Amino acid sequence: TARAARQKPQLEALLPRLHTYISLSGPHLGMLYTSNMLVELGVWGLRKWKNAQCLTELSLKDAKQPTDTFLYTLSKGDMLARFTNVLLVSSAEDRYVPHHSARLQLCPEAMHDPRFGTAFVSMVHNILSPLQCSNLVHVDVSFLPLISTKLVHQLDQAIGRKAHIDFLEQQAFLQMFVQMYLSYLV
Repeated sequence: TARAARQKPQLEALLPRLHTYISLSGPHLGMLYTSNMLVELGVWGLRKWKNAQCLTELSLKDAKQPTDTFLYTLSKGDMLARFTNVLLVSSAEDRYVPHHSARLQLCPEAMHDPRFGTAFVSMVHNILSPLQCSNLVHVDVSFLPLISTKLVHQLDQAIGRKAHIDFLEQQAFLQMFVQMYLSYLV
């Protein structure tokens, strides 16, 4: 969202004031190469039935060629380089957003994918190259497993939804994060 907002002229005056960018499990590289078939099926269903444009963009299916997609075009911008600090917060337990996408890293699947692989590698390069002068920090978070007899809680944990929403729902995590990374915020 912040990278896309850069294109808005209303934000031009704020650009010199950008200091720290914090991403809480954001799908910077889209939803390619996910390991969760239930999420993949859900994304497919929402794209088909609800015509969810953002999910089509996150799937890199909004153009015939991967290099013509919104996310690929967005990767060519330098928005993140405007920040002094870039904190990419992710959890391997979050199976809604692929871990490599939240961390802006290559994954083995991309190396063997003839359709999207080259575009995916280019996206990683496009986003990371301008960050040479920024302080890039990867923060890996592990949430304690929830012990519950409620089926809905067990399902949330099994499909990776729990870890995805814990970034915002767990007050203990948020307090600890702010304390540990306060120097990046001031």
